[in-house]
Amino acid sequence: MVQPKSIALALVAFFFGARASPCASCNPANIVQDGSFEAGSSVWTLDSGVTIETDAPDSDYSASGVNYVNIYIAQRSDYARYGLSQQLTGLVPNKPYTLQYTYELTDASGIYDGGVGIQTQLDGVQVDSVFMQSRDQQGIVQVRTVTITPTTANPLLYIDGYGSGNYYYGANVVIDDISLGQACNSGKP
Repeated sequence: MVQPKSIALALVAFFFGARASPCASCNPANIVQDGSFEAGSSVWTLDSGVTIETDAPDSDYSASGVNYVNIYIAQRSDYARYGLSQQLTGLVPNKPYTLQYTYELTDASGIYDGGVGIQTQLDGVQVDSVFMQSRDQQGIVQVRTVTITPTTANPLLYIDGYGSGNYYYGANVVIDDISLGQACNSGKP
């Protein structure tokens, strides 16, 4: 025999929309290994000018934990890119994923015009770019979230910094908490 209390609870759940979230069938586990850099650089390849650093007692550049990546973006005249990369595995080609990281312009003393940018690539193809055009953005921790769609199961993730401008003489950008997970359906349940 069905209990009236069970029927009442089922009706309340139905009318108030208690159902599985759009992400219930999605696996949002982080695919990036050591995205907070707490284990050092063992899973990351770092270009020249890119270092994993630890917060000093009087600074707090890491978004979580104590480690972060510092990208020194040298003078414009060298036209070099400075970045870090990691070979990802197990992605489903042509399915959307959400990439997220925190970033902060920590030293803008070399920016007189122009600015610095962060570019994200998968297998050498640009999938995102963000540009900080002035010194006013120094010290502001920002979160970058972008949907990307890989074309291979094991793409190379490359995040780099670059500078531009007629009077650009270098800057530092900090990146932390890099994550990549399968994007959840935001549409119909």
